[in-house]
Amino acid sequence: MISILLTGLSARTTEEQVQAWLGCFGPVQHVCLVRDGNAQAPVAVIRMDIDYAQAYCITSRISNYWHDGSLVSALLLIH
Repeated sequence: MISILLTGLSARTTEEQVQAWLGCFGPVQHVCLVRDGNAQAPVAVIRMDIDYAQAYCITSRISNYWHDGSLVSALLLIH
């Protein structure tokens, strides 16, 4: 199971939207939208059932991606 962190999301973003967006890249197991600290700039932690090579391709592809009026960045969380 791989975790990806998305930053730069719009305040209007929902967990369902994130799941649908990343679902086209692979199976999404869980999305946690974190609004603590700054509700206008939430971050999402996404758990996906993919390997590290697939995760690297996803984060490379969607980093610095303009989505819903915000510049989104993706980071691979290694733990």
